[in-house]
Amino acid sequence: MDAMRDFLDSTDLMEDGPALAERLERDGYLFLRGLLPREAVLDVRRRLLEKAAAGGWLDPDHPVEDAIANSAAACKDPEERYMKVFRGIWSDEALHRLRTLPAVLALFERIFDEPALVHPMFVQRNIFPQSESFDFTTGAHQDKVHIGGATNYAMWVPLGDCRRVNGPLAVSAGSHHAGVLETKVGNGAGGMDICVPIPGEWVTGDFEAGDALIFADTTVHCALPNRSALLRQSFDARYQPASQPTTEKNLCTYAGCGTWEEVYAGWSSDDQQYYWRALSPKIVPFDNR
Repeated sequence: MDAMRDFLDSTDLMEDGPALAERLERDGYLFLRGLLPREAVLDVRRRLLEKAAAGGWLDPDHPVEDAIANSAAACKDPEERYMKVFRGIWSDEALHRLRTLPAVLALFERIFDEPALVHPMFVQRNIFPQSESFDFTTGAHQDKVHIGGATNYAMWVPLGDCRRVNGPLAVSAGSHHAGVLETKVGNGAGGMDICVPIPGEWVTGDFEAGDALIFADTTVHCALPNRSALLRQSFDARYQPASQPTTEKNLCTYAGCGTWEEVYAGWSSDDQQYYWRALSPKIVPFDNR
């Protein structure tokens, strides 16, 4: 994984749903420049950095917008000292709205050729710099084993510019064709490690605020180490055709973040609250195959 090719840029196909779907089926991922409005992403970045600073995660000797991490505060999910700050970050109204921006919904509707269901449950990451005393990143895994339901697709978005040194995502192009790979108990995502050779070719790249990486739930992916001095922030949301079934866990809040009533308590509007109920999603038992 040391020498990786750059992502294949699919931005020129942005308006062509069938072509996007064909490339997604072929490669297992799409790299899209400027899918989200840059200023909307940077606004959320500023909001979340303020919360990170209030929680002691940023170096007080630098401006908040520089995102210089406080190495002494390095922590990770699900440690309680992490969750204490993270709960307020995950509940941020503007962060939630990034997942359902018109440009994002329209893109997935073109790919699916039908309305998209945006999973209410999504992941937001705050990755501290790698050091001698702290070395944490998300290892190689597939989302399917954690999510279940019908085929769904993740959209990973860094909250700000994200170079390779900052620890962006990498995917193994073509790995989705092998289906769900065998896992064992380990230190990887969800306490599982892939224990068979990973097919495909690893690719990665530099992101600018507003860029997005979309990939299938069986596409093997990982995060690169954060070798910078910055706190790397990102989110990944999941999408599926609205006609397909999902599991109850995809409609819940992130673990440790309370109930939806608690999440919505500080919001200024209600138009995005419980939005998925209007689609009457079909709920099926969890099945990770």
